[in-house]
Amino acid sequence: MTSSVYLRLAGPVQSWAKPAVTGNLVRTNPVPTQSALQGMVAAALGAPRGHWPEWVNEIDFRVREDHPPQFLDDFHTIGSREDEWDFRRRLAITQGLRASSAKKLAYKPGVGATVISQRTYLADAEFLVQATAQGHTEELDYALSNPEFSIYLGRKAFAASFPFYLGVGDANVLTQLPALARNEQKITNGKVSVKLYQHALGQAAAPAQTMVPAARSRAEWMDKLRPFELVRRQTQH
Repeated sequence: MTSSVYLRLAGPVQSWAKPAVTGNLVRTNPVPTQSALQGMVAAALGAPRGHWPEWVNEIDFRVREDHPPQFLDDFHTIGSREDEWDFRRRLAITQGLRASSAKKLAYKPGVGATVISQRTYLADAEFLVQATAQGHTEELDYALSNPEFSIYLGRKAFAASFPFYLGVGDANVLTQLPALARNEQKITNGKVSVKLYQHALGQAAAPAQTMVPAARSRAEWMDKLRPFELVRRQTQH
């Protein structure tokens, strides 16, 4: 029987950034991306950026959207700071780079200019993630239950709500686990409709729509989760 590790990604705000349009215009994807989830696993393993184990690239991720997000626009301005530019120039020199390389360290506005920063975030979203790593379930489970580095939802300021780590279970239960139905979500015969994304099919693949058991409160959700007997490793913190 194939086993998977199950996670819940929920919090006030999340951000799964698309490639930047410019240095100061970044949009978010509507669901956690393959690369973001790989990075999350690498952080849990304590692997340095770009040096994670090869098996991390082979993890099969499936994402279930239990509550659709609201898109939140973040717009602010940053005044030009010549003293920061000088600091970055000196930093480049101490790193053995040319002073002109400071331009590569950060966006440099014109003298007296104002930087306009635009970001989009996901507000009030909730996802269940199934991670399947053939031959590495034990390592994956240990890392996600006792992460070496902090786990966050796309940006360091966006912490995950409890519970994040749900445990290990059968690889076929993602479409059977309960979902917490919000006020605007319609419940039909005790079930609610959710979207299912399978990253192995590619980012452009359309999500499947499926019905799963509905819970009307977090306590009821926890009660309905218990029969699936997800095995939770005891954390060591």
